[in-house]
Amino acid sequence: MAAVKKRKMIKSGPVHRVSPLKPGLRGARNWASAQMRAAHHTRKGMIRFTASLFLMFCGLIFLALWLGGFMPHIRQSAHDFKVNRLMAMGFVVKQVDVMGEGRLNEADVRAAIGIYPGEYFFGADLERAQLRTESLPWVDRAVVRRLWPNRIVVQLVETQPYALWQKNGQFSLVSAKGEEIVKLEDVQSLPQGLKTLIGPNAPEYAASIEAFLEVYPDIWARTQSLVHMRSGRWDLYLSGGVKVKLPEIHIDAALQRLADLQQRTQILDRDLAAIDLRLPDRVSFTPISKPKDDQA
Repeated sequence: MAAVKKRKMIKSGPVHRVSPLKPGLRGARNWASAQMRAAHHTRKGMIRFTASLFLMFCGLIFLALWLGGFMPHIRQSAHDFKVNRLMAMGFVVKQVDVMGEGRLNEADVRAAIGIYPGEYFFGADLERAQLRTESLPWVDRAVVRRLWPNRIVVQLVETQPYALWQKNGQFSLVSAKGEEIVKLEDVQSLPQGLKTLIGPNAPEYAASIEAFLEVYPDIWARTQSLVHMRSGRWDLYLSGGVKVKLPEIHIDAALQRLADLQQRTQILDRDLAAIDLRLPDRVSFTPISKPKDDQA
């Protein structure tokens, strides 16, 4: 009977509320006490305890710096310190060598490279220097590299002019890819033997007509200008002033007929203004018109 009463008294006693933080704090306190006891007993435990405190301290410092927004400044300061130390050890650019600038002004090339003596050797932006150099006229491609211990070497490969291009009354030099190199007025010495392309899209299709003409070396050697018409066909202006009108399709067959005529009759050496090969079953000739005084 007394036991029953005692149980009832326990149940009906005052209720103690426990803070939800206390179990966590109690666990941390118990862990710290266990670490301290282990540190007192063994050398290994002391090292482990010290390392744990150090890592915790470092983590708190890092968290405070990150939350305060100081990390970018710290990284920049560390980078500047490293660069200054390496430059003090001699890792600076002392020489920039440019190779292959036959038609280019060396001063323009150096300005495009943008790397100068006295700069941090490993800080030179080689990719940017290459892109800027390749944007210059006459430059087909460029290779920029570091040469240990303190040199920057730029190797240029110049674009070879393929033809003259006449567009809207202006002349330019173009490459075999059909890309404009430079205006003719900016060329100091014009390469010899260049053919003239006329028409807005002439450089784009020049390689295709050349492939047909190269099969007939005599006709190709006489060709001075190639006019790309809006319809897509070509007119050739040969030495001596003869104009050859090619068809839009079956170009090879038309050139074969012209080559056969030249072999049999030397047609290209006669006084003709034009030879029309546009029709597949006939060849038309236009003689040079003479002044009336000469005809009398």
